[in-house]
Amino acid sequence: MADGMFHQALETAFAGEPRLSRATAPRSSLWARCTCGREAAVDPRPWLAQGLGRQHVDDLEERLRCLCGARCARLEIRGLAEAPSGVTGGIWIFR
Repeated sequence: MADGMFHQALETAFAGEPRLSRATAPRSSLWARCTCGREAAVDPRPWLAQGLGRQHVDDLEERLRCLCGARCARLEIRGLAEAPSGVTGGIWIFR
């Protein structure tokens, strides 16, 4: 629309989805969880260097690879107190 209403409606529809830049906030971290149960902390710096800070984390899930062979994993932004206490690792940024 010429008055910008369509654009505004799209912005409000996705307002609740976290963006990658929120993972760099103090006391926050980015975690990936695979369907196999594996969890790993993910360093968002490679994606931020590509200018993807405004991307929704859901859009980046297909850019992860798990040790089990899965080609995507669920991304979550967690506080430092929400880190899992068990063994973690085995999920990497693919591109």
